[in-house]
Amino acid sequence: MKIVCFSINPVFPDRITGGASKHLMRLVQYLAGQGHQVVLLAAEAVGGQEVFALGERILVKPVLPFHLPFPQPYLIAPGDLARLCELIAEELRSADRFYIHDGELLLPFLYSDVPTVISFRDNFYPESILGSFINQADEIIAVSNFSAAALRASAGRVLPEIANRIHTVLNGIDPEIFFPTDPSPIFHRFGLDPEKHRIILHPHRPEPGKGLLETIQVVEILVRDFGIEGIRVLVPQWLELMNGEAESEFHRLITAELSRRGLTENFIFHDWLSQSDMAAYYSAGEVTLCLGNMVEAFGNVAYESLVCGTPSIAARVGVHRSQLPDELIDKVDYGDARAAAAAAAQILMKRSRVEGERLERIREAFSLSRQLQSYARIISEAKKRKPPISEPLSIDENTRFALAPWCYLSEKGFFQDYHARYYDIPSLKELLSLSSVITPETRAYCGVQLELAVAWYQLGIIIPIRD
Repeated sequence: MKIVCFSINPVFPDRITGGASKHLMRLVQYLAGQGHQVVLLAAEAVGGQEVFALGERILVKPVLPFHLPFPQPYLIAPGDLARLCELIAEELRSADRFYIHDGELLLPFLYSDVPTVISFRDNFYPESILGSFINQADEIIAVSNFSAAALRASAGRVLPEIANRIHTVLNGIDPEIFFPTDPSPIFHRFGLDPEKHRIILHPHRPEPGKGLLETIQVVEILVRDFGIEGIRVLVPQWLELMNGEAESEFHRLITAELSRRGLTENFIFHDWLSQSDMAAYYSAGEVTLCLGNMVEAFGNVAYESLVCGTPSIAARVGVHRSQLPDELIDKVDYGDARAAAAAAAQILMKRSRVEGERLERIREAFSLSRQLQSYARIISEAKKRKPPISEPLSIDENTRFALAPWCYLSEKGFFQDYHARYYDIPSLKELLSLSSVITPETRAYCGVQLELAVAWYQLGIIIPIRD
């Protein structure tokens, strides 16, 4: 069959620009290997691109006039938006299936006649969140249990039939790309000596939510309080053609912060690396830090590092709370730089590696073959369904509530992912100690009036649930 795929990000024949495009490339190659004809429609990169082939059955058409770089991909002229619709509609006239790689195509009328599958790659960017409400996918793929729960608790609250369309398929990690290997090419490339340098990785895009400021705070504590010398933190810089004013301003802020704290020599900013370099890059690190407050739906970096043998420390934000059990990955509360530094110091002093049974358990959790087989089955078996019917909930005295999946109770209080802050609410803690579901009866028992529960609901800490 002919499968048309959509990417709101640019796609290139010779480089990978992030986790989403990495998984898309694997998927289209797998679908072509199954005998399907694949046409990939993608955003046109700044400066223009030509149509190119990625194999015998894969044609990439990077022609869609979205605004780049992010954010605001729809910041385009009305005529360009109409042309974008025409380009997609023309391709879909002969399509058997339509696969949207992330929920950011906000034009559901385009695929009203074609069985459509949407894989939601994040629960953070505005286009994805809005897309989960207005897109009319026949099947939905969530990349983690956290992401699936967030979809059910948000769009699924308003469009309850969505819950029956969600499939949870964890991202796979390719064992032929990510594995423990010889790191010496990375040492040579960046002038590092593993005998005198302690190498920390921060392999994230240059965005505030990805945790670079938090990494700086941790390094300062490691140097000042733990006396660890020779720290070198490797930080990639964004591709020039994907760089915008926001990225440039963030880099200026980081440069000033490093200078202020006297840490400039501890950080090495380097060009974006190719996929073929990543196994050696991860293997070169002694610990990988993932301490940001971005509400990740999967969080590739933390888990790619683990399968290359390098321990990761992740903030308990979004997916990282539940993606792996605590014995397989170090976790700290968001904003607790001292706890993160203590965990990093232990790893550095013990020179800990991920190996043996621990490594095998992580590899099994992120099976690439299982991911690709599941995607191919869901896409090929998709059938056209009617659009889901809107049924928003009403809040009244009989409403039952539960803790939102984007919240958890820590020693600092209830953490709300999307606010990146803690709330001290003893009465809610008491309620949830009785039951995970807040009923009218438990509210009455604890003396909690509906008005107070509604205030928590308006903060996004609890959500109403259906009977």
